[in-house]
Amino acid sequence: MKSLKPYFLIFLFLLVLPFFCFSKEPDFQFVVWGDSQFEHPEVFEDFVRKTNPLNPAFVIHVGDMITGYSYDREKIRNQWKRFKKQISPLKSDFYPVPGNHDVTTTDTEDLYAEAWGKDRFYYSFSHKNSQFIILDTYLHQQDDTLPKLEIAWLRNQLEKNKNAENIFVFMHSPLFKRKQYDWNPLHQLFGKYPVKAVFAGHYHIYYHKKLDNIRYFILNTSGEMRFSPNHLTGYSHGILSVKVKGEDIHYAVHTKQGIFPPEAVPPDEHIRAGKFYQEESASIIPNPEKKDVQTLIKVPVLNRTNEECEYVLKWEEKDSGFEFDPNEIKFSLDPGKTRDVGFNIRIPKGRYFKSELPRLEIRIPYINKAGWKTQISSYHSLFIPPELGAVFLKGKLLLDGKTDDPAWKGAPSITTLYVDKKGTPAKQYTIVKVLYDKNNLYIGVKGEEPNPAGLQSLAHGEIPYVFADDSFEFYLDTNRDLKTFYRFMVNPKGTILSSGPKGFFSFQFDVETFVGKNFWSAEFQIPFTELKSEVPSKGSEWGFNVRRGRQQAASTVSEWSRMRGFPAQPEYFGILEFE
Repeated sequence: MKSLKPYFLIFLFLLVLPFFCFSKEPDFQFVVWGDSQFEHPEVFEDFVRKTNPLNPAFVIHVGDMITGYSYDREKIRNQWKRFKKQISPLKSDFYPVPGNHDVTTTDTEDLYAEAWGKDRFYYSFSHKNSQFIILDTYLHQQDDTLPKLEIAWLRNQLEKNKNAENIFVFMHSPLFKRKQYDWNPLHQLFGKYPVKAVFAGHYHIYYHKKLDNIRYFILNTSGEMRFSPNHLTGYSHGILSVKVKGEDIHYAVHTKQGIFPPEAVPPDEHIRAGKFYQEESASIIPNPEKKDVQTLIKVPVLNRTNEECEYVLKWEEKDSGFEFDPNEIKFSLDPGKTRDVGFNIRIPKGRYFKSELPRLEIRIPYINKAGWKTQISSYHSLFIPPELGAVFLKGKLLLDGKTDDPAWKGAPSITTLYVDKKGTPAKQYTIVKVLYDKNNLYIGVKGEEPNPAGLQSLAHGEIPYVFADDSFEFYLDTNRDLKTFYRFMVNPKGTILSSGPKGFFSFQFDVETFVGKNFWSAEFQIPFTELKSEVPSKGSEWGFNVRRGRQQAASTVSEWSRMRGFPAQPEYFGILEFE
């Protein structure tokens, strides 16, 4: 009789084979999103769609999901509804991290809980054999920090999950990059546990650094950036996929340019690359509304690096009839040197809005510190500023907010504000006039409002966010340097917010407001001494801009001369000419 031992061994092998094959947890993947804030909704929504094919187990957003900064509870609720609609195509579970835009004030902090749950400020969850810890760096309006109670909770979570294969930590503010925050104690603490990576947002850049086997990331999915997107310079929109198989972790950055390993962009590459970009600039050109214009502009190109650079300047081709001589030019520039490049421009008669004007691309070859080659593109714009005349005040002006004083009659006026760069006018009128005398500048503004009962005036506190209310907002570049300016605003209740070259509330002015049957209005009196300015002489020109916030409109912001949302762009202010 043959021995059964070989067959028994075969049977035993087949019995335990599944155990050996599947004893390890199966692979899983998660995706991390950075700031969105509604700044580039089409970009964010595209990345939402691109997330699904990755088949992640879940997605974590590191904060600043909405615009926020409003006291209007219904407005915040609607923003959360809009965000949830944006991510509705997502087929995976979703976990939020609170950002400063998401939990702006104590008035709206509970709406974050309403949207996501009371346990979604700082919390922890597990998946497979990994632990995920979400932190709130703005708990109860304590900005850019972790209070003691949260750190105590964090310590407890780390100890509680010390046997996990991996721990991942998420927060909005990258405290590990803030000079004002001592991150080292937390880094040392993380080193005692299986913390593999820390993810943050807030700075609107891409950043990656590996320190003592812990990876640190800063992400930006669709938030505004200082320079044109180019991932290899650290300025990009993108998402991060993380594949986990036991302790083997693979990271990949997905951008519009392609998919990159995290090391493709060295730590702080955005700082180095920033010197290769040109600062945003514009040339003011004559208004061709009445006739063809021929003009010469000079575009300054500054080499802010410590190496010789090769530049290619080329005008974008647009079907506008503009002619440029030259259309393209190439040259090299030594470190620290500037070259003013002249272009003769012929502008055909017509009315042009900002988005219709050609731009000059300033392109330069670039190799980042990891050896990846790319091209950096900066842009110089053309700008036709709108103009308004300021009339010398004869007699007296009663400052009561009504703008019906005889002194205002006959003064030149702004009558239309625009809701986009294409020149779409706001549906409700806004009339702005400016007067001056030997001591003060006077601004009168009247805005149509079909439903005055719905006007919003909720701003309060040490720094009231008046721009989140119905508001009239003005900008003055008194020395026309296209850099420094005074900003001031008021809501219908007369709450003001102002800032100048020296910070918030650094200059004084008087303002009165009035609410009528189908409008609201305001009158400002601003002493020239507060603006550190001499009395303007006839022919003097200041930079000037108007922004109105109308909370009952579909497009809540309209401007005389369109700028980006924030910060303001004095190079795109209109001109206030003193007559």
